[in-house]
Amino acid sequence: MSQNGKLMPNLDQHSTKLLNLTVLQCIDPFVEEILITTAHVTFYEFNIDLFQWSRKDVEGSLFVVKRNTQPRFQFIVTNRRNTGSLMHMLSCLQSQRCLLQRGNNTTMFLSGATTLSCSQY
Repeated sequence: MSQNGKLMPNLDQHSTKLLNLTVLQCIDPFVEEILITTAHVTFYEFNIDLFQWSRKDVEGSLFVVKRNTQPRFQFIVTNRRNTGSLMHMLSCLQSQRCLLQRGNNTTMFLSGATTLSCSQY
């Protein structure tokens, strides 16, 4: 039991990864491998006219996954704020900073292993 009184499962890293993979395959059956995991992300949108950020209704765990069909890579956020998960197909995946997706007026960058920044243009 955790300090706040909630019952917490005692899963090792391998079991947690298998459980996460099963959940992700329910969202997208073509997911074959989890490449990067981040426990919590929150999405913001930048309004250029007002020069300010606003919080979007997307918040949860982020997974960068490899798929067994095209497009080969995507990221999935298992959204805790509503019932819809966020999925974006990735146009490239490298270990260094690179442009991941550019479309629907959104540019997304991955820098390092777990930092994802999104900006509207």
